[in-house]
Amino acid sequence: MPKPAGRGLLLLTALLAGANAPAQSIVFTRAGSGARAAGMANAFIAISDDGSAASWNPAGLGQLRKPELSIVSTTAGTTLRAEGFRTLDDLSAFTTAQSSYRNTYLDFASLAVPVTLWGKPVTFQGAWRRLYTLDYRELVSMDREPLAPPAPPPARIDSNNDVIGSVDLVSMAAAVKVTSRLAVGGSFNLWRGSWDQDNSAMESTLDAPAPPEFLTTNGTNRVRGHNVSLGLMLTYPRWSVGVLQQFPMHSSYKSTATFARSGAAPVAVPDFDGTLRFPFAFGVGGAWRPATRWTVALDLSWDNWKDAVIDSPATGEINLFDNLPQSLTSTRDTLSVNAGAEHLFSGDGYVVPLRFGAAWEPQGARNPFTRDPANYVMLAAGTGYNTNSLKFDAAFQFRWARYQDGADFGLFGPGSPLRPVAVGERANREWRLKLSLILRATDTDKLRRVLAKVFGSV
Repeated sequence: MPKPAGRGLLLLTALLAGANAPAQSIVFTRAGSGARAAGMANAFIAISDDGSAASWNPAGLGQLRKPELSIVSTTAGTTLRAEGFRTLDDLSAFTTAQSSYRNTYLDFASLAVPVTLWGKPVTFQGAWRRLYTLDYRELVSMDREPLAPPAPPPARIDSNNDVIGSVDLVSMAAAVKVTSRLAVGGSFNLWRGSWDQDNSAMESTLDAPAPPEFLTTNGTNRVRGHNVSLGLMLTYPRWSVGVLQQFPMHSSYKSTATFARSGAAPVAVPDFDGTLRFPFAFGVGGAWRPATRWTVALDLSWDNWKDAVIDSPATGEINLFDNLPQSLTSTRDTLSVNAGAEHLFSGDGYVVPLRFGAAWEPQGARNPFTRDPANYVMLAAGTGYNTNSLKFDAAFQFRWARYQDGADFGLFGPGSPLRPVAVGERANREWRLKLSLILRATDTDKLRRVLAKVFGSV
């Protein structure tokens, strides 16, 4: 189905497995990890009091007083639907197409160790996090139907798009409790991304015995970069406030690609060697405890997506999402709103939480032709079983969006970002199931004795 993907599409091309899949199909908001936060619809900047804290607000690590080992897994399913697409000249229409995919992967792993330095509580954390999972399978069939002469003949379009890889973060974080109320923290994050993509499309004329035409593209991609995040946390018995600043990520970006069309030999595209800047983000959150077992939280997050650019001598500086210069880009900056609540039910030595929340997550990417925004709505719920030494949490999130979009289906008249071949409506749905396991070392003296036996006393 897709035409050859533009080399500047970068993460977008890999995530969506083809040039026809729009940037809006992926939720690019940079949420942290953990099932507790997910159950509260990602409203966690002002809470951040468990082993996943550094992925939300590194200052939250200052609240940890015992070593914690954390592991998080995610199972996600996505359904993409394209309907009502017609060519701009109204000569042809495309039948409805739908694709679905589901995968399970490790999402987060960390070790946090609190110590006391110069009389101040300090917590250090090493963590690995999967920021974007580039593991996608798409198998789509659709028909192009003539509406009026001189439309092209009816045709069947089949596409198969695969992407395998990921973008991961390796982080070192630390936080210090400056006063009994104020904590500050930061993290240094190494970005490591690599993925392979294989896309193929075949177009068969339905009313003539002509052989089908095909187009295939294959590529490899790599990102290597780093950024810094800083956080602040102010806590009181009844309320808390958190502030997070994620600075831009600067990285190298390299890719190779080949494509082949029916009747022609494969062609190798010159290697792309450029730089990527992922923009800054700023978040502020508040949490209120109206009663002993209740917590209510609200987060506001700003993403400066207009400054998401790639740069090379061949392309110049162009926007990451639509390949257009900054003066022409349709990408917008966004403000996300996440709200959640938690209620605790206690038993003899354990606590069972009930969590729920909702979020408004507008996406920065827009189709340059329609400029219709993709605004995702998300609902979340979660629960768990927590003791003093073990925390198991589970959460379910469901998000959806509908928007007008442009596309270039099949091998029929490739268009451009500013003037696609066809326009119609996209309907996207996604669900995520997150599971978290946090082990807390409550007896630190016993842990020291064990370590002394293993490594010997100093």
